[in-house]
Amino acid sequence: MEYLMADPFQSRYFINSLARGLAVLGVLADAGEAVNLTFIANSLGISMATAYRFMYTLESLGYVERDPDNRTYQLKPKILSLGHNYFNSSNLWQSAHPYLLKACREHGETFNLAVLDDINILYIDRVKTQKILDINLEIGSKLPAYCTSMGRVLLAALPIDEAQERLRQTERKSLTATTVTSLESLMSIIDDVRRQGYAINSGEMAPELRSVAAPVYNSDGKVAAAVNIAVNASQYDEERLRREAVPAVIGVAGAISLALGYQEPRSKK
Repeated sequence: MEYLMADPFQSRYFINSLARGLAVLGVLADAGEAVNLTFIANSLGISMATAYRFMYTLESLGYVERDPDNRTYQLKPKILSLGHNYFNSSNLWQSAHPYLLKACREHGETFNLAVLDDINILYIDRVKTQKILDINLEIGSKLPAYCTSMGRVLLAALPIDEAQERLRQTERKSLTATTVTSLESLMSIIDDVRRQGYAINSGEMAPELRSVAAPVYNSDGKVAAAVNIAVNASQYDEERLRREAVPAVIGVAGAISLALGYQEPRSKK
């Protein structure tokens, strides 16, 4: 059927105006602060008149508020209702959250859950301790997939060509002295992740952080998300990371996968 086309943008069911309206919300969310109409129009490549119509509609619906003094726009709390309904209805979040809480209590470290969102990862749960250096990450935050442990786990779950294409589309910046940006090197790392079943990241996103991530599988045996443990680099050298963090995160990912109905393939005798 047409709605299952590989390229949904070419389907007659695709509503461009709705897509652009949602893109406006994305611009406001990513900005993290009040922005003016020019910023919105330039970000989306649309005219000022079109941007104004979108903002007028969203303001009328209660999702956006306009500051009449400086003529800027920002999201209103009503937008949170959409996320709240997601958590109430999400089998993934409801299944994972208790295990993240348990892991955080047992290991005294921060545990996160994320899904792939185009070339980024989207945090859908985060249970953190006071020990972790706060880099301003919360539920709903996005980070580039190429330089994060969860991102590499999620990219490893894709067909090789698709993972490579997403990396090509990514602006791969050197965020720290150790960030890997070469497409060839990243594909090699992702291949290793695919074979070993987990990813280690040592200071590529932030120099003071290290993390280990593993895939979460759903009842169909497909990767539904990634979970990671994030620790202070000063407290975890490479040896401790492999000795303690790797089995911890693999255990949590496995428990969540089983809660989602995943059944491990039986080994052939």
